[in-house]
Amino acid sequence: VSAADALEQINALSEGDMTESLQDFLEMSLPKVKKAGNAKKCGFAVGVADSKLGSAVQDATGIPCTTGEDVREILRGCRMHLARFTDGLSDADVSRAQLGLAHSYSRAKVKFNVNRSDNMIIQAIALLDTLDKDVNTFVMRVREWYGWHFPELVKVVNDNYAYART
Repeated sequence: VSAADALEQINALSEGDMTESLQDFLEMSLPKVKKAGNAKKCGFAVGVADSKLGSAVQDATGIPCTTGEDVREILRGCRMHLARFTDGLSDADVSRAQLGLAHSYSRAKVKFNVNRSDNMIIQAIALLDTLDKDVNTFVMRVREWYGWHFPELVKVVNDNYAYART
């Protein structure tokens, strides 16, 4: 299995999609299920962390799947002790492989958004509009309040900045 294939598999799994490789692995590794709708008589269930993936596995293969806190705890233990379960694989190898896959997965998920730079411009324009509205509101209040003391100033000074300075 190559790193590119591992990345393809994890991308599909994170979306809740059943891949052909996963289906082949499950059918090869688990006992055959007689009927797809007869999950209780099967005698086993596959623990899956994502319920969407579990339903995809069950729909594609008929293998019953279960999710829940117990499954997440078992999966955490499996990840923690993966090197013990596999022969010829050290903790350093597992960590290096996980790190490489995590970087590739993150790089694929965090793509450059061309609209991101446009968003900054749109937000700046919206901020300018808001500031203009607020300044006009404050100037109108100053004119109204100061108009009680010196009502002729409104007719003499038209500029808002000059009015506020006087």
